[in-house]
Amino acid sequence: MKRLIVTMLLATAISMTGCADSKKSDTPAASTTNEVDAAASKLKDSAGDGYLLPSESVAKVVAKKWKVDGENIVYDLKTDGTGTKDGEAFTFECGFDEDNNITLAIIPDGKDEKLTYAITTDSTGYGINLKSLDGGEDLRLLQADVEFLDMSDERASDIVGIWSDESGNKYEFRKNGKMKIKGSSGVTEGTYSAVQNEEGTLLLNLVVSGGSLEYEYTLSDDGNTLNLVSPGTETVHSLTKE
Repeated sequence: MKRLIVTMLLATAISMTGCADSKKSDTPAASTTNEVDAAASKLKDSAGDGYLLPSESVAKVVAKKWKVDGENIVYDLKTDGTGTKDGEAFTFECGFDEDNNITLAIIPDGKDEKLTYAITTDSTGYGINLKSLDGGEDLRLLQADVEFLDMSDERASDIVGIWSDESGNKYEFRKNGKMKIKGSSGVTEGTYSAVQNEEGTLLLNLVVSGGSLEYEYTLSDDGNTLNLVSPGTETVHSLTKE
């Protein structure tokens, strides 16, 4: 839910500033970011003390330890805007450009260069795709502090199948990572992934258009009950296998 809230805040701020204006700026990412944050700051009084400006929200989301998919390269990004790539220091900035891209700019220490990427989330909910905006190499980063579980893994294999909740909604989880939710308002399609974090907690992430929802999950011994709890809450959503 936190990712979905961040996405909604970003979308609201961008629509208020008209980022799709065709006029080009000498520093589009910086100027557009300032416009988005300035517009969003007007919402701060009604949003409460915990409100973050959109660029701050992006920085908070990417402030993790990441590994490059398929390579032995680790990025460690901190909330203060500093980071390392395999121990080599850099600073980074998060923002927006006038083409509606959410951006990440990496500035290596001691080098006169800035590597700018457009950020999109991936189908797992635990990765980000970085598309270079200046002719460099595109990257896919996966969270380094989680273990991705294959659907044949005994910790996750029983998730595959069709489930229903007490409201009559049906959830279809396929072995290929795709899912479908059928409810009274229609059908929602998306993807899902199961991981185990460093504390040993099993997590299920449901990814749909507009955001993702993460749950701690447990399976009954017979594999017929799937209990879902949003991290930080105590509300249990129970699904029954059909």
